[in-house]
Amino acid sequence: MNDTDGIKDKVREAGFTCLLCGACCSGADNEVMVSPPEIEVLAEATGMSMDEIVEPYPEWIRQDGFTFTFGWVLQRGEDGNCIFLKNNRCRVYRSRPHICRTYPFMLDGEDLIISECPGCETCGTTNDAGQITEDLLRRRDAENTELEKTEKQYQKHSIITGSTIVFDSSGAHEYSIPPKKS
Repeated sequence: MNDTDGIKDKVREAGFTCLLCGACCSGADNEVMVSPPEIEVLAEATGMSMDEIVEPYPEWIRQDGFTFTFGWVLQRGEDGNCIFLKNNRCRVYRSRPHICRTYPFMLDGEDLIISECPGCETCGTTNDAGQITEDLLRRRDAENTELEKTEKQYQKHSIITGSTIVFDSSGAHEYSIPPKKS
């Protein structure tokens, strides 16, 4: 048995079926990281601009007079839910990012991690374990590529004191942190 078969077996054994409950897209702690290629797909599918789709990953690093973070997350509405969630349905389902395609599963190397989800252990076996496994492998490869490219961007850019930067695989993006809403 190869690693892919082992992952598929674990996914199958999780007994997952999507309940269409929207729990994975809801709540203030719901941070969906997306890469520049995924942002482009969402922009094309929705006609929205990047600024309407994403915001910087919220963990800022302050160092030597500048502030930076790595990557982007989908914006959330005032209710804390993903902006693409409407009536517990994804408005961009066909264009959804890797993390959304694979939830509640993720790979850490060859180890399968299963997040808490109401859809786990709801049935005997996960029916689409093969597709989920393929999506997990694509996600892992895409995330590894994004990480490598982002590291290169970070290493090659000089940062001006006083600037706020978001690093991703496509470069260093100067960013103005909006004032906190009261």
